[in-house]
Amino acid sequence: MKICIPLLEDNGMDSRISDHFGKSPFLSFYDDKTSKLEIIKIAGKHAGGQQTIAEIVLNSNADILICSNIGPKAIDLLKGNIYILTGAAGNLRQVLQTFKMKNLRSQ
Repeated sequence: MKICIPLLEDNGMDSRISDHFGKSPFLSFYDDKTSKLEIIKIAGKHAGGQQTIAEIVLNSNADILICSNIGPKAIDLLKGNIYILTGAAGNLRQVLQTFKMKNLRSQ
């Protein structure tokens, strides 16, 4: 399964999760079957790009989005296509551990 997590920085598994989904400067994509991690820099509308971060996630083929908080517009766009979990905090490694322990809220 492909898991997307918005980040503040590109620092591998030590990258801190972004508190503001819509303005996240990086997105991580983690494949839980292969343990492959990819981190991309966002060029979304907030950063002068053509798509919102929600549109980028929607087009990424991610199965799950894990974030701290997410606004209603992004939820409306993603819901039904991507499973959304909120309440995440810490770094990427901690967030994935919290996910495995099923301690996040679904939207």
